[in-house]
Amino acid sequence: MDPAQPQIEQEKELVVWKAMERPFKVRDRQFFTTAMVIAMLVGVILLFAREWMLVATLAAGVFAYYVWSTVPPQEVEYKITTRGVRMHGKLYTWAEMVRWWVEEKWGYKLLAVDVPGSFPKRLYLVMTDNENQIKEAMGKYVLMEKPAETTMDRAGKWLTEKFPLEAK
Repeated sequence: MDPAQPQIEQEKELVVWKAMERPFKVRDRQFFTTAMVIAMLVGVILLFAREWMLVATLAAGVFAYYVWSTVPPQEVEYKITTRGVRMHGKLYTWAEMVRWWVEEKWGYKLLAVDVPGSFPKRLYLVMTDNENQIKEAMGKYVLMEKPAETTMDRAGKWLTEKFPLEAK
């Protein structure tokens, strides 16, 4: 083999698993009623201010959130390969990724990956019982580092604690 010729490595699957495409939590009627009342109050204020586009945007946002909260997610296949992470038929290469970490939401373990050069900028992959395999595979290629909590993160956490939309 000629040393001047570049070595080409074919893509190999390191970890493959099937899981839901996003975390899902069944919401009760009280949650949607509270959210609708808040949205309607904000909408009325915006109507008095004659902000028609903001009212339309608010209505679209409420509708989208309602759909995402009532339609259960599909099961998808996630792959960590020697070239990157494949999900929904798209490859996110190791060169695009900055860092990754594991977090929990609604009882689901999530693999969070920052990919600043693409859309979305942060990927969330629902993990199953193969957490150690995933951590080992990701640790070979990308830095494991949870980002510092931003002011927006702290404000959002404070709002959800002080003004819950559903009873605990």
